[in-house]
Amino acid sequence: MDSASWINTSLNLNINSYTVHQQVSKKVESKLFSLGMSKFHVKEESTIELEMELKRASAENKKLVEMLSVVCENYNSLKSHLMEYMSKNPEKLTPSSKKRKCESSNKSSKIMRINNGNSQSSYNDEEETIRPKISRVYVRTEASDTSLIVKDGYQWRKYGQKVTRDNPCPRAYFKCSFAPICLVKKKVQRSVDDQSVLVATYEGEHNHPHPS
Repeated sequence: MDSASWINTSLNLNINSYTVHQQVSKKVESKLFSLGMSKFHVKEESTIELEMELKRASAENKKLVEMLSVVCENYNSLKSHLMEYMSKNPEKLTPSSKKRKCESSNKSSKIMRINNGNSQSSYNDEEETIRPKISRVYVRTEASDTSLIVKDGYQWRKYGQKVTRDNPCPRAYFKCSFAPICLVKKKVQRSVDDQSVLVATYEGEHNHPHPS
């Protein structure tokens, strides 16, 4: 085989390291520069927007100040006109105010009279409707009997007992056994004048038939 037809398969490993490093550093610098420029542009845009908003706010504040000054001027002028009118015409203002006061007092007195009448009538009506029927029964017992039981044919349940100021003998309190359907109550106490007599006071009427 001819030597001229041989293929050169050897590798050229003589690479210049300085040139490679220089190319890489240039690429990195260009990328960093582009990133920095983009950030700078973003910051610049945000500052421009803030400046625009501040300008708008200052313009609105100026308008509000101008409007407020106009309102104050109008108020002062109206106040001065009113003071002049009151100083020139003092008689035209006092009678109307007195008349209004008299009318208001008359109205309030009428309302009070009406309310008092209604309240009294309603109070009387409530007393008539709410007040239960009261009846008393006197039962003579033996002197040795110390119980406070009055047999009237109904069934009762005792719920209390106490001594009152006007009578040294105790007073017993009873409810109808049909409560709360039947609201009749009974109080039993010995008479002050004659302790052999029991006084039974009934409040209300039974709404059920008499038990056999």
